Amino acid sequence: MNQMSCLALAVTVSLILSTVISVVMTEPLRGVLKQLCLVGDSSQFWIPFTIVMMYVTPLFFTMLFESTVVAPNVANTLRTALASSLFGAFAALLVVGYQIARARPSTRQNAPEIRASLS
Repeated sequence: MNQMSCLALAVTVSLILSTVISVVMTEPLRGVLKQLCLVGDSSQFWIPFTIVMMYVTPLFFTMLFESTVVAPNVANTLRTALASSLFGAFAALLVVGYQIARARPSTRQNAPEIRASLS
């Protein structure tokens, strides 16, 4: 298997994984961000931004680790692409989840103060 085929296979695996995660997460993410974004339509920025990051992060890790495939055959390429894509997706979800969990309590406690300071 040549390097271009390995690269195409790795990118395909990463994009499929990211698409599945984005489809599953979009509606719950939209609901949570609408609750968290108290000012105007800021959720209209954060939802696409988060979805783009859910594609970029796994793809970044796939490209980073794809060169470590020792014997570039289909099985090794798929294994490396899937492992690195899953790691990237996990990292992206961890950051998003941490930020949402951190923002949620402070937003609820300080919502009247935030609204008053913005007025």
